[in-house]
Amino acid sequence: MRSTVGALFLSVLGSAHLARAEDDRSLKTLTLDQALAELDSQSPTLVQVRSRVADARALATQARVPLIPTVVATGGYTRNSADARVDFAGTPLAALHPGALIIQPLGVWTVAGTARVPLIIPNAWADWSAAERAADAVAATAESARLQLRASLAEAAWAAAAAEEIVAVSERAVAVAEEHQRSAARGVTAGTEAPLAVLKAETEVVKRQSDLAQARANRERSHLALGVLLGKTEPMRVLLPSEPGSEAGREVESLVTEALQSRPEITAQSAQIRAAQAQATAARLRWLPQISGSGAVFAADVPYPTGKKEGWRLTLDALWPLYDGGLAFGKRDQAEAALSTARAAAEAQRLSIVQEVQDTRRDVSVAKERLRLAEQQRDLATAAAASAKRTFEAGVASSLEVLDANDKLYQADVAMADARGRLGIARVALDRALGRMR
Repeated sequence: MRSTVGALFLSVLGSAHLARAEDDRSLKTLTLDQALAELDSQSPTLVQVRSRVADARALATQARVPLIPTVVATGGYTRNSADARVDFAGTPLAALHPGALIIQPLGVWTVAGTARVPLIIPNAWADWSAAERAADAVAATAESARLQLRASLAEAAWAAAAAEEIVAVSERAVAVAEEHQRSAARGVTAGTEAPLAVLKAETEVVKRQSDLAQARANRERSHLALGVLLGKTEPMRVLLPSEPGSEAGREVESLVTEALQSRPEITAQSAQIRAAQAQATAARLRWLPQISGSGAVFAADVPYPTGKKEGWRLTLDALWPLYDGGLAFGKRDQAEAALSTARAAAEAQRLSIVQEVQDTRRDVSVAKERLRLAEQQRDLATAAAASAKRTFEAGVASSLEVLDANDKLYQADVAMADARGRLGIARVALDRALGRMR
């Protein structure tokens, strides 16, 4: 009865294996380059980042407005309570002003156009420069976020690859446990093993099947995480290229130099410093006079006091702020404080990058050593499991020794898959620390 139930259970499990394999084949699969390109074009996070850059550029455009000529057109109708006019007919002034001089018409339609041209606005140039540098800082920060997101995708792909490898390891472990179960059953039939050996073997099969179910759940979770990173609700698979060459053998100084030259965070901090310097300059230039010129053309359906229905006007304006209530001093102090903050942040960022490069370089070296040891452990466990199987079939070793050897082999396989995934993640982190992942 137990054998019949076991055969039925294994048949159902085999059908589940086939269904799961079909589900895996239905997954959309991308290469890493394709996934990164799709990430750049569809990630909701990057859409938000680019929106912040566009907002900063728009603010810079607004800061330029005081330096650009402006043109305004106006028009309207005026209704007065009474009109006033002087008639020069029959007077000596009739020759100079024929007809009536309209001082206030009863009703009049007017149109006008005014153009203002800034000529000398010293602080506006510095304000514009500050806004441009601030926008550059936002753009560099956005690039940093983009590279971090690309690194996160690559790390998630390595984690998913490790999860897939652990599924394969668990499937092999189930097959090995089932094979040992059959071998133990043959030993019981032949009288060389006690029935307890079959029960232990069946327990091991169930344990490995539980491990396989958990491994598959982790694999599905990893595939779904990749899909979410790409802005999708369905799971995805990313195929990884061959493992890149390690940078762990290079000198730390050369790696740090590369990182400080490539990281967008350094560019962002430099832009912040230049923006603060421009703001300080703008605060000092507020004391200088500002000169602008303006011109206007106007027309009405009722003659002006000049006797004409149209005219024009040119104006040269000068503005010299002698005292503004302390606004310029406040702007100067604020800019100097921002400059100090930006310089301190730049130094803190530099130190952080130096530490990150050293840490990730060390992590790559440690991950390589762990993978080497995991491969060595797996070779030893494979040899031990094979030896235990042979001696058990020869009637020398016990079933418990075989189960213990198989368990150590399974743990060694899982450890090797995990070590390979961690090495890939460590290399991605090092590339990110060096300003790569573009």
